[in-house]
Amino acid sequence: MAHDNNSTAPLEARIERLEAELRHWQERAADGVTTRRVTLVDEQGQERATLTADAGGPTIVFRDGAGMVRLKLTLAASGPGMTLADEQGHTRAWLGFTKEALRIGFADEDGNSRAFFGVMRSGQPVAKFYDEAGNVVWSAE
Repeated sequence: MAHDNNSTAPLEARIERLEAELRHWQERAADGVTTRRVTLVDEQGQERATLTADAGGPTIVFRDGAGMVRLKLTLAASGPGMTLADEQGHTRAWLGFTKEALRIGFADEDGNSRAFFGVMRSGQPVAKFYDEAGNVVWSAE
């Protein structure tokens, strides 16, 4: 079947445009990928980890098989931090530091702070234990 130049010209132009676009994306991929969000999914397409970056700083969130956030890593202007959560999503432990202190803490299954340990900027260690209502029941500073 014979084609005249007029019928193949649009197809050739489209192929050239697509090849140029492909080269563009190949060059960009070779230099790295720039985005504000990356989401990792498992074999079933369920979100399992997300890396985001915004004005507050980068955050990485890891989810369990039920979709609950279990581990969160952040880098805020005040400093880096990590939180660990139970199956219900309650924060049970955290670690982080700011200009004022290095901190580690633990919470009960209801998410209430129960223990805090830190080292203040001055070098002074701090330890506190709390009751269910959040009242300090023992401390050393």
